[in-house]
Amino acid sequence: MSLSRRNFLATVGAGSAGIAVFPLISARGREALSAQQPGNPIAQRRADRALSSAPGMIRIDSNENPNGPGARAFEAMRSTFPDANRYPVVLEDELTAEIARTLGVKPENIMLGCGSSEVLRSAVQAFTSPARALVSPSPSFELAADYARFIGTPVKSPRVDAKLRNDLDAMADAAKGAGLVYFCNPNNPTATVHGKAAVAGFVDKVGKSSPQTMVLIDEAYHEYVEDPTYATAIPMALDNPRMFVARTFSKVFGMAGMRVGYAVGRPETIARMKGWMLGSNVNQLALAAAKATVGDTARIADEKKKNHEAKVFTTKAFASMGYEVTPSDANFMMIDIKRDVKAFKAECIKKGVAVGRPFPPLNTYVRVGVGTMAEMQKAVEVFRTTLAG
Repeated sequence: MSLSRRNFLATVGAGSAGIAVFPLISARGREALSAQQPGNPIAQRRADRALSSAPGMIRIDSNENPNGPGARAFEAMRSTFPDANRYPVVLEDELTAEIARTLGVKPENIMLGCGSSEVLRSAVQAFTSPARALVSPSPSFELAADYARFIGTPVKSPRVDAKLRNDLDAMADAAKGAGLVYFCNPNNPTATVHGKAAVAGFVDKVGKSSPQTMVLIDEAYHEYVEDPTYATAIPMALDNPRMFVARTFSKVFGMAGMRVGYAVGRPETIARMKGWMLGSNVNQLALAAAKATVGDTARIADEKKKNHEAKVFTTKAFASMGYEVTPSDANFMMIDIKRDVKAFKAECIKKGVAVGRPFPPLNTYVRVGVGTMAEMQKAVEVFRTTLAG
């Protein structure tokens, strides 16, 4: 029997008397801090997410893995379900140890989070203040900047360069006197990446010009990178107490709705953030699934292959329509469609395809996530008719 979320729930129910309803374990996730105030950009994103969740919608708006958790994850969750009534202590240690083993680091270099989102929030709390700003490029993943503004921390937002890459010189200049620099690599939403030498040079420059400033490198899309000059910043984070790396199980592992992430850094750096983290912040089933899959290199390779093939197909399709796709090293792409993104998105929604929201100041660029090949084939036809209109 092939594994699916429905089958998983059925097998759990068959072995657990009295369970009539179980929350849907979803590969679809949230990108940002929850908020309910009318007019709040985060609340608007939640409303947008609700539209994309309509039945039958092709959901390529949130950089999610359409394939969901793999077989190992489903089996681990099923076998762990009898322990769902217990607080997750042992599995926290076991997942930490397994991540450390996979990365070749020590357990004390790892801090688990409720998605990498909790890591980002704890970093903003620990390293910024009203007197020590956050540097977060524009556009980039907004969670750190949104949360900084929420707690009264000023935010400096250097614009991406003409190639839609993070402008490292502008970021280094803005970092002088700042508390924290948020550096998403590859960057969301632009899908552009900086190589190992550029990242090392940037960290060194910030360290010399502003020795008290911390640098957070978000490697959410690490596994998808194809640029040969790229390398993880984890080795630097083990040597440098002024920087650390965030990772997530939301992307290549397909667990966006399960909320598992982690930070990698020196123990003294991790310790400064731990006070802002929740206790028991990752649930039993998510811990088990992550532990079972973090070292599943065959699955990661398969996901990368599927992503590459669907991305190449979509890039060629846009090229045939006369639109250039910005080179992508992630599971999404950015395309200048030469028109208002809001109107384009609204039309696509009407036709059953959800694409990314606008990312000012790139108001004519649309972010398109990579779904399955079948999904992208259908989506491309919607794009073709909509752009021809």
